[in-house]
Amino acid sequence: MYHKLNLLRKVLFLFSLLVFSITITSCEDDPVAPQEEHLKAIGMVFYSSGIEVARILRGVTTDTLFAPLDNLSDHMDVMFLDEDEKLVDPPTEHQKLNSEVDDPTTVDMWQHPGEEGAFEFHLEGFKIGETSIEFFVMHNDHADFRSGKIPVKVIEK
Repeated sequence: MYHKLNLLRKVLFLFSLLVFSITITSCEDDPVAPQEEHLKAIGMVFYSSGIEVARILRGVTTDTLFAPLDNLSDHMDVMFLDEDEKLVDPPTEHQKLNSEVDDPTTVDMWQHPGEEGAFEFHLEGFKIGETSIEFFVMHNDHADFRSGKIPVKVIEK
């Protein structure tokens, strides 16, 4: 009887240890909640009025985005490229578009109030010049995707 009780304690301890380790290594706060899909993209394509204006693949581009001085660019939408370099739609939930500009005194990404994080934006030019912008798809507190730096040129219109 003593051996069975001792064996039961060991099994319960190992089971508790397993549950604890699963909880600690889980991506989400709730280990029994369904896991959200992470964006698996290798590139990004930018459209204005349905026309492709730039693309970046694996962090490399020969394209340049343009922003008018003291104004907003035309509306831009983004799509993503999967591992097969096929176009895929932006994520619909739990992920947001963000950006970082090397020189934010030259240009910045602008989004309509209440639509921050959406996969559409304008570029706002502050002074004539060139800088770079990098886009991120944020999922909770980490980036699921980084575009790589894309040149942006502010021009007079």
